[in-house]
Amino acid sequence: MALSRSAAVITAASTVLMGATACVTPSTGPGVPPLTGSVWELQQIQMNDGTLLTADPPQNYTAEFTDDGQVFVRADCNRAIGEFTAAADGRVSVDLGPTTLVACPESSISPQFLQAMDNANFYFFQNEDLFIDLTFDSGTMQFSSTPTPALVGTLWRLQQIQMSDDTLLVPDQPEHYTAEFLEDGTLLVRADCNRGRGQFSTTDDRSLEVSPIATTLAACPEGSIGNEFVQALGNSGTYFFQDGDLFIDLAFDSGTIQLSAN
Repeated sequence: MALSRSAAVITAASTVLMGATACVTPSTGPGVPPLTGSVWELQQIQMNDGTLLTADPPQNYTAEFTDDGQVFVRADCNRAIGEFTAAADGRVSVDLGPTTLVACPESSISPQFLQAMDNANFYFFQNEDLFIDLTFDSGTMQFSSTPTPALVGTLWRLQQIQMSDDTLLVPDQPEHYTAEFLEDGTLLVRADCNRGRGQFSTTDDRSLEVSPIATTLAACPEGSIGNEFVQALGNSGTYFFQDGDLFIDLAFDSGTIQLSAN
């Protein structure tokens, strides 16, 4: 594969370069996308023994590098948080922390992707895609980027609440179920015919804590899921982005809220 051979040459050249690593990756030139500021969706992992692992679908296999040196990884049904360092010459290393241990479908490439991320060695860009060569010239990962949405300052509309007991709650009118996270830590909620307000806080590892939400007490029409929406928000545990949507995992692995930008 011509691209992998080129990458291998670049990787070999980079090993003779000396320089200190930094947690924040610098831009590599005008018009070249930075490593941070995007959610990178895996397209494929081309191993140098000829094995080709394809991400299906790509949005289930993502890596997000942040300015403070953290990396958030989704590997199909599992997630991991780690740290990375990167240098101006393209060298990169990733140290993943604890990973969830959900049993993914048989066709999943979750373990191979997590292993590949831990073996990251050198990165470069081509046609706006991100390529990461693995240690010992063992293969190359290819990613495409999607912008990272902002939790704060976006009006998020509820798409569904998937509970771990397989209960699925879908709003008839998503625009009647919204959450808005403000800069001052205020959370504004519309829950069908009621309005609410609470406080929220986040941490660098994407934990999300929501205080009890005070709401109006109007009697909504039959079929409303306003109460369930407020309760789910109050049970927020962690959040992540996928394909432009906001996902909030609930405490105790009890479910996940999916919201889309208005």
